[in-house]
Amino acid sequence: MPNEGISKKELTEKRTPSELWSWVIQKTDQIYYCTDEGRRVLRLHKGLVKQLMEEIRPLAIFGKHKFGDTEQVLMQPVIGNQPYDAVVTDLRTQPPTRGFIEITQSHEGRNNYLRRCELLGKGYVPPYAPVIKTGTKKNQAVSIPLEADSVEGRVENELGRILVAAKKKESKDYPANTSLIIFFDDAPPFQRVMDNEKLDSFVSRNILNLDLRFSMLYLVGRDAFREFSLVKKI
Repeated sequence: MPNEGISKKELTEKRTPSELWSWVIQKTDQIYYCTDEGRRVLRLHKGLVKQLMEEIRPLAIFGKHKFGDTEQVLMQPVIGNQPYDAVVTDLRTQPPTRGFIEITQSHEGRNNYLRRCELLGKGYVPPYAPVIKTGTKKNQAVSIPLEADSVEGRVENELGRILVAAKKKESKDYPANTSLIIFFDDAPPFQRVMDNEKLDSFVSRNILNLDLRFSMLYLVGRDAFREFSLVKKI
């Protein structure tokens, strides 16, 4: 069963930030521990689980950071042919205001998928070791040695991936009041090396001058949360 009991209706239900986060935790645990097939589709992001892990989970983490436990904000993921991934309705204003969210991730591209395949098959894989591919694409062999980049190299690579994710959204039009979330890996030692001031400086130098047609930019990690206005001042 490719979606392991997830329906599009369930994924796109309106929830408060705390409800959304609780539901994501419950649903991922249900899928992972239910069957071996559930563990496979969760690790490999198959079917609707792809939206769950790559869009809705980052949205839920964003909601925790941005809105906390308020019951006056409703977050609704969107699946389909829309130029955004979620709608946020803020009932704290009169009249209520509606904004849109576009979500992207900083990751290794196909190497991210290959790393998850290795994790599924072996149960453990070094999270920051290089992915080595040999042979042709049709008969490709993958190995991930038990080594990793230096701390400085890992941080530099993550910053580079954040920049690549931002550049993929350049010069694209979105509805008014659309914000961009870039979800990234801020696991230690990233935050020990790249504090908020340094991260803000990186964004100011490298991203804020891009042609990003959003109202706000959010860099969101498991713990990190930075926000930047993209409204051009006249």
